[in-house]
Amino acid sequence: MFKQKMLAGFITLVMLVAMILPVYADEISDQQNLLEELNQQMNQQQNNLNNASKAEKTIMGQVQGIEKDVSKTQKEIRSLSDQVNYLQNNIAVTEKQIIVQQKEMEKQAKLLSDRLVFIYEQGESSYLEVLLSANDIKDFLSRFDMLNSIVEQDKDLISSLNSKKTDLDMKKSDLEVQKRELQVAKESQEGKKQILASQLSDKKLVLTDVQQEKEKFAQAMEELEQASRQAEAMIRKLQGNGKGARIGTGSYIWPTPGYSNITSPFGMRFHPILKTRKLHTGVDIGAPYGVDILAADGGTVIFSGWLGAYGQAIIIDHGAGMSTLYGHQSELLVSEGEGVFKGQTIGRVGSTGWSTGAHLHFEVRINGSPVDPMGYV
Repeated sequence: MFKQKMLAGFITLVMLVAMILPVYADEISDQQNLLEELNQQMNQQQNNLNNASKAEKTIMGQVQGIEKDVSKTQKEIRSLSDQVNYLQNNIAVTEKQIIVQQKEMEKQAKLLSDRLVFIYEQGESSYLEVLLSANDIKDFLSRFDMLNSIVEQDKDLISSLNSKKTDLDMKKSDLEVQKRELQVAKESQEGKKQILASQLSDKKLVLTDVQQEKEKFAQAMEELEQASRQAEAMIRKLQGNGKGARIGTGSYIWPTPGYSNITSPFGMRFHPILKTRKLHTGVDIGAPYGVDILAADGGTVIFSGWLGAYGQAIIIDHGAGMSTLYGHQSELLVSEGEGVFKGQTIGRVGSTGWSTGAHLHFEVRINGSPVDPMGYV
């Protein structure tokens, strides 16, 4: 009897466990999934923090931060320059209007003065003599209308002079306001230029420090080479196997007309600090800041933006595995996916990225690999 009770109790316990375990197992599974999801989110956040920290520590990361400030200041200077030009033009127009109006007033004032002298000298009797010397009533009325017309002209002349004087006073007042606004705009522009000079000095200081310290210089050179590899990988990916149809003409023009001085040619060059030879993947063309950069040939823009050591850069796919790269720009005038024609202005010469002076870094690449541009232009 006891054994039967024990057996019955055991069976009941097993049934309860069998009922509870699936529910408990599901809860454990849910908790585990939740923990895994939280861990993934934490890892992602940590990776984001690490990446942000790495970006801040890179030489080009520092330079890019300065470049953003420089770009903002340059836009403010351009806006102020537009305002200065607008005010100067307005002031010139207003001054001309004042001169013209003053001359007109002088003529009318002279005319009015002569009329007043005549009236003073002749007196009212002259008007009466004109009327009384009429031959008949018809002649009298004609003379009366004529005299009335003269009087009305005198009134209009006086009214016109008063109106012109009021308008002239307003123009002179407006001129003074515009001159004050111009002075404020010029002072603000000068202040922005000083800020810009300070920002460019900060950038040059960063790059100069890099050049003086072998470890930092090696890091910067690695970033330069990394930017080149990034460009190569990007071009190969976007061009595919390089067998696409040619987009441009197949012949290239010089990207900076009027400026042909090559400050650094394509090829291996020796770095005295690193005591090693490094490949310069393009040619550096000396040109003033802001000079137009032209597309060497027609094609499609496959990149337009910040490209590490290249600074603000544009890459154009010309088809058949050919592409050109334009680095260190101060302003980008075309966007990714945009079609460009040979000789089109695509940007402006600058000194962004790994650069201490205004110039264009120009590359020609075949299937992503850099070749000497001088063999193509």
